[in-house]
Amino acid sequence: MEHKQSLSRRDFIKITAVAGSVLAGGKLLFDLVKDEVTTVSESRLLMGTIINLAVVAESNAAGEAAIEVTFTELERQVAIFNHRESESPVAILNSIGKLAKPPQELVEVLTQAIVISEMTGGAFDVTVKPLLDLYQQSQPELPSAEAVESALSLVDYTQLSVSSEGITLGQPGMAITLDGIAKGFIVDSGTAVLKKLGFENVYVEAGGDLMASGKKDGNIPWKIGIQSPREEQPGLLSQINISNQAVATSGDYFQYYSTDMLNHHIIDPRIGFSSPDLASVTILSGNAMQSDALATAVMVLGTDKGLKLIESIPFVDAYLITKDLEVEASSGFSSKVINKDV
Repeated sequence: MEHKQSLSRRDFIKITAVAGSVLAGGKLLFDLVKDEVTTVSESRLLMGTIINLAVVAESNAAGEAAIEVTFTELERQVAIFNHRESESPVAILNSIGKLAKPPQELVEVLTQAIVISEMTGGAFDVTVKPLLDLYQQSQPELPSAEAVESALSLVDYTQLSVSSEGITLGQPGMAITLDGIAKGFIVDSGTAVLKKLGFENVYVEAGGDLMASGKKDGNIPWKIGIQSPREEQPGLLSQINISNQAVATSGDYFQYYSTDMLNHHIIDPRIGFSSPDLASVTILSGNAMQSDALATAVMVLGTDKGLKLIESIPFVDAYLITKDLEVEASSGFSSKVINKDV
């Protein structure tokens, strides 16, 4: 990464103080010395993944300060969702089965998770954690059918109760994981913070889930490439231009439990095994949280049912790659492709 122009302590205090009111619902107009329009970017490790922010700004100082404020807010939110940290709200919920006065962010994510669960007939289910734990603990072997059946008894989103007053799990041993939706929420949050700070042309990405708003420096669209899910046939399968859209990809190659990738971390929460159909799914929609959850759900549903679902949701498109590297896409996807022969 190139060395960026530094921000004086006085300017940083000024912008951070004003940003506090922005995050509470105000509006910020930067009053720093303006240079020519430039793109300022930075990457940091959060949630066990790399988060990338890019801001088209009128000065390096303004862009850098906005990125600093945004990362500070994202760090706060990540701490809420981290089930691996024993004092986090999610970890407490998983430990004792209930959580009083939950953070608003957690209520929002779980409320949307239930909506997606109902929309997909249970193909997306944040209570799948007992199954995921079983597969991970059984490595290098696969769990027995009896063990899978036992874990399945603890997976049921309808037993998850969510309100601003409290969150409860319906039976002992149940637990949630937000790995299939929280990254999208973080991306949306980062985008919202930057917009409140006065930046309309921004790019926020977390582990492959992203939101591209406005346009890049030079007033050109953001260009996104969709990679092949197989190392033996690498390269881009498609490229698309996007603006004010979120993109999320799920695939069997991120974490797999058998070398043929038939068993992987995206487990059908209704039957306890991975769907055998798809290698990866890329979803385009208006927000990253929706794209994130739907990418997981379509991986579970498979090509036919997955495309049928996507075609039923307005302003959502999908790009599916089967295990044989055949491509299927929703009817609206082709209009976004900028190079069909990559």
